[in-house]
Amino acid sequence: MFKEGLRMDGMVQAGSARSFRSPKRILVRFFQGSRDRWKEKYRAAKRELKKRNNEVLDVRKSREAWRQKAEQAQGEAERLREQVKRLQEESEAEKAFRQEAGKKGLPRVP
Repeated sequence: MFKEGLRMDGMVQAGSARSFRSPKRILVRFFQGSRDRWKEKYRAAKRELKKRNNEVLDVRKSREAWRQKAEQAQGEAERLREQVKRLQEESEAEKAFRQEAGKKGLPRVP
């Protein structure tokens, strides 16, 4: 049923030489083509990996830039809130001063 020297998994046992029926020039061409396809597949995978790594790097840089912009905007907003609060307090103090001056009969300050 099985050829002698051939195991069930299709591998050749050590010690028994298996002869190919195809001419060597055909086998060489086949194996070279197989090797070339494997190498091209490897190169394509390597290019794809490099492309994905570059995309990840670009996204990280972009995220960092946006984070810095957001932090700056947040700081600016906080500074402006404090300025508005200070100006409101000054305005209220000035109103209180004018009202107090009006009660005492002092001339109005423009």
